[in-house]
Amino acid sequence: MKKLTPFFIIIFTLVFGSAHAEYVIKFSHVVSPQTPKGKAAQFFADTVNDRLKGKVHVEVFPNSQLYNDNKVMETMRLSSGKTGLMAAPSLSKFVKFSRQLQLFDLPFLFNDISDVHKLVDSPIVDSMLKPLERKGIKALGFWDNGMKVFSVKGDKPLRKTPDDFKGKKFRIQSSNVHDAMIKSLGGTPQKLPFKEVYTALSQGVVDGQENAWSNVYSKKFFEVQDYISVSNHSYLGYLLVVSEDFWKNLPVDIRNELNAIIQEATLKAREFAAEADASDRKKIEAAGKAKVVDLTDSERAQWRAATANVEDEFRKQIGADLLKQVHQLLGH
Repeated sequence: MKKLTPFFIIIFTLVFGSAHAEYVIKFSHVVSPQTPKGKAAQFFADTVNDRLKGKVHVEVFPNSQLYNDNKVMETMRLSSGKTGLMAAPSLSKFVKFSRQLQLFDLPFLFNDISDVHKLVDSPIVDSMLKPLERKGIKALGFWDNGMKVFSVKGDKPLRKTPDDFKGKKFRIQSSNVHDAMIKSLGGTPQKLPFKEVYTALSQGVVDGQENAWSNVYSKKFFEVQDYISVSNHSYLGYLLVVSEDFWKNLPVDIRNELNAIIQEATLKAREFAAEADASDRKKIEAAGKAKVVDLTDSERAQWRAATANVEDEFRKQIGADLLKQVHQLLGH
């Protein structure tokens, strides 16, 4: 029998794999199935397919097999009927719909992941998500990847700012806040899609990048970098979303069951991210390719001081009142 190509496997699954379910959800994401998001997506799919068998069937498409994060947003808003498109793009992708979400990109706003959870579990985020509904997007939950670290190729690690960043290009997500942060640190930002990062690093198109440990490991960025600085400077998280039209047309009982499963998957995403933070760092250190460098408190304070102007630059766009509420919540 002739072997099916991945493309035909996807089409076969779409046509025949969910024939007995009343509603179908295609979950598209851009990372490896072994990452926290990949594992959480599969947990969500397995749980839905078990508990809502015959009602809802979820199919997961990792590694940009179906769409990249930009295309999935455009396609999602047009989806309707009984087939819905679900995704969990990074929070930076939603800034064009809600400028308030730029808050999550601010450097050194969060001391650690528990600070992030304080915010996303509070009512404060509701106002930040409201603008998405007017654009046809229903936000369902925040999923962790982790706190970001910096990697770089060169003869020394990133420890001093801006001296160590000067003359170096860094890949960033499509975020103006990240752009301003890299410039404040002394480097040159370059926006690139996630799937192009490894090639850009290996070919010297960029010198470094910032990411959570799971992405640095799963995409093998550490193999083409010399140093990783444990800066924990900002949060890399995802927003689980679906078409507003698809969501509101689901029967209430199904929506309630899906919401309950999403809450479980969100907690699982946190578990997976915490595990990856510890285990993937150890795997990278054991590989002996990129040297991991822990910043001292004084060095991290220098980074914080160098990037302090970024919050001021975006204060008006994010909202002074919102920033005040968040600082109060976090005890700043």
